[in-house]
Amino acid sequence: MLRGFADTYHITYALLSDEGSTVMRALGLLNEHVDEQHAAYGIPQHDRHRGLPYPGVFLLDAHGRVMQKRFQQSYRERETGVGILEQGFGLQSTTRGAEVVTQSAGLQVHAALDSPSYRLFQRLWLTVELTIAPGLHIYGRSIPAGYLPLTIEVAPLAGMVVGAPTWPAPQSYRIAGLTEEFFVYAGTLKVSLPVTLTEEGGDQTLQVTVHYQACSENDCFVPQTLRLALPVQAADHIERPRRQ
Repeated sequence: MLRGFADTYHITYALLSDEGSTVMRALGLLNEHVDEQHAAYGIPQHDRHRGLPYPGVFLLDAHGRVMQKRFQQSYRERETGVGILEQGFGLQSTTRGAEVVTQSAGLQVHAALDSPSYRLFQRLWLTVELTIAPGLHIYGRSIPAGYLPLTIEVAPLAGMVVGAPTWPAPQSYRIAGLTEEFFVYAGTLKVSLPVTLTEEGGDQTLQVTVHYQACSENDCFVPQTLRLALPVQAADHIERPRRQ
């Protein structure tokens, strides 16, 4: 089976097979819920589906020590290679998907996808980098009533699942004359959101909205809304070059 897989996808490095799922069991990676997951997806049960692991990767540091485990609960979900490098190691790949830059009062926004294409149930990462002008801040959470915190939203698409954003910790901030405690962002920050497409829909465009209000120590700009569109192709629609 592995030989056929390697030949089909032109893989030249060695592939290992865990016969009897011995290593998977020892590491606690054996997926005992495949039948339930197949039933949820409408897939008939089959013996060849037994002995599957949870999909995921171990990330090793320069000394070969495990620094992070990135595993999914569903056997169908996978991260992209770029997503693993960027989200796991904090690196920035030169190979990414759509990127858009826009700006408004006191803020520049750079949004990017980690892949130009998607496959069903593949987890993409949307990264939004925000650069706040010197001397200004943007409110984070939690926040007193009547103030506008930074929010990032992705407009719904059929079959698209958007996970919770990963926010950096804001800084505590107090305004002279007020008793409330605020939490704010200043400088540059990155926010990441996992996006998974679970239905056939052809090429798609993610519509991203950023709401914020930039303030200085003395004044605030009018609340702003920035909209960004990031296209992503269905992998099956991409014409791949033939190998000679």
